[in-house]
Amino acid sequence: LRDQLDRDRTYVEAMQSRLNALTTDFVNRDDPAQRNQISADRQKALAELERLKKAVEAGVKAIAALEEEARRAAVPPGWLR
Repeated sequence: LRDQLDRDRTYVEAMQSRLNALTTDFVNRDDPAQRNQISADRQKALAELERLKKAVEAGVKAIAALEEEARRAAVPPGWLR
């Protein structure tokens, strides 16, 4: 779960960088056709960023739930690290 959470957080950072680059590119373009394509790419990147943020949130909740379940089962804390 922690590895997946780390991967998702890395993807969030990468997607945020891509979104920033697309936003900059959109502002600097004059051609309407290119702006439309960049706008479509920005919308896709924004949707993917939101999906990844939800995955990170779900990962954090899953880890917390696992730790709570282990605590209730009297599992030593060091086993989960």
